[in-house]
Amino acid sequence: MRLLSALLALLVTSAGCAVNDGVVHEMGSSLPKPDLHRPAVAGAQEGLELRIWAIEDQDRLIAELLSAYEDRPTPMLDSERSAWRASGIRPISVPIDELNLARGRMRLIAPEERQWFGQMPGWTETVPGRRVASGDSLRLADGVLRVPAGRLRMLTRCWTIPETEGPVLQIELAVELEPFGRPETIVERAMGSDRASGTGGVLFPELSARFTMDPGEALVLVPVGPGFDAEAVLEEDDPGRDEMEVGPPIPATPTVGEAMLTSVELGGVMPVRRRALVVLLPRLPSEFRLLSLNKHRSGAAGNGVH
Repeated sequence: MRLLSALLALLVTSAGCAVNDGVVHEMGSSLPKPDLHRPAVAGAQEGLELRIWAIEDQDRLIAELLSAYEDRPTPMLDSERSAWRASGIRPISVPIDELNLARGRMRLIAPEERQWFGQMPGWTETVPGRRVASGDSLRLADGVLRVPAGRLRMLTRCWTIPETEGPVLQIELAVELEPFGRPETIVERAMGSDRASGTGGVLFPELSARFTMDPGEALVLVPVGPGFDAEAVLEEDDPGRDEMEVGPPIPATPTVGEAMLTSVELGGVMPVRRRALVVLLPRLPSEFRLLSLNKHRSGAAGNGVH
């Protein structure tokens, strides 16, 4: 988790050299493309693999990505997908065979982080987001919410389940604001629970989802600002318009997705905007075997075991 935190810190600091801490790093097009059909960790067979793409925020790049894939169906329910879109995170489904191409077009400013989570029956922090100050306003699907000081993060739990055409990955997602200095509850203290694994802060119902993923498809979560219109961006006459803007962007109430995964760094001639895209990759075995209890009992009886 320290690795993902370090990468998301690039949203507020300039990109530097990657630290090798046991997770595979890939730097855009300068290195050979990884084999996306194999998990990041040798021997890992089933569960969730997560990747983070850090980019210098250019609306045109994001618009091109959304234009290419946003019309494709996602594993989310339509109602869930609409709520996530309105809250500032655009879920898009990308075939794994096209993921390297999509990544190359994003012009990463830092090594791609790949982290293996496997199967997680309990809520686990998978994406540590940015901090917000007390009294900040965040835009959600159903309006604007003022929040306490804390840190935004995404929690996940997942496990493999059988389907008629093979195993799939059952995934549940939830975005939470973890307040700073929240006292430990009596139950947490008695159970000795790890508060990094499990909810305890402010959950956003609009940013929760439950779905299954098939092998061959990746789910990419793209954070955007309020009212982002990919078609309008692509119709602009001058592709370099964003680069010519002088001064900080016009203040607007950020969406939860924007607040969690984007930043604006001031102090130079032009503001530097950075954005982190989250990629969920299901890793599944070729088959799912269920043990027969009756068969096991018959075998035990045949061996004289009662």
